[in-house]
Amino acid sequence: MPPIEIYGTHGTLQVPDPNTFGGPVRYRLLGEHEWTEVPLLPGYQENTRGIGVADMAYAANSGRAHRASGELAYHVLEAMWAFHDSSDEQTFYQMKSSCQRPAALPVDLPLYTLDK
Repeated sequence: MPPIEIYGTHGTLQVPDPNTFGGPVRYRLLGEHEWTEVPLLPGYQENTRGIGVADMAYAANSGRAHRASGELAYHVLEAMWAFHDSSDEQTFYQMKSSCQRPAALPVDLPLYTLDK
C-alpha cells in the first residue's frame, strides 16, 4: 500500500511518502481500472525541509504575506481530523473552515529561491 491513499466519492488519490520529497502522485476515477499519474511540477523535489520557515522569514522581511498562514494550518488540521472522523464513523464529513489558497512558487524559479 502507498503511504497515503485518500478515498472519495469520485475516485482514489495516492501520494508518496512525504518524507521522501518525490515519487508518483496518482489517481483512479470511479469505474476506471488503471491509475493515472500526475506529472510533478519542476523544482523543490529535493529535501527542502524548512522551506516554509524560510518563506515566512523572507516574507516578513520583504513585506509580503507568507504562504504558511495560521488560517491554512487550521484548515489542514481540520482536514486531517476529518479523515479520522470520517473513517471511524463511516460517514462523509463536511468541512467547516476555508482559507485563501496561498500563492504557488513560480514554476521557473531557480532552486533555493523564494521569489523572482
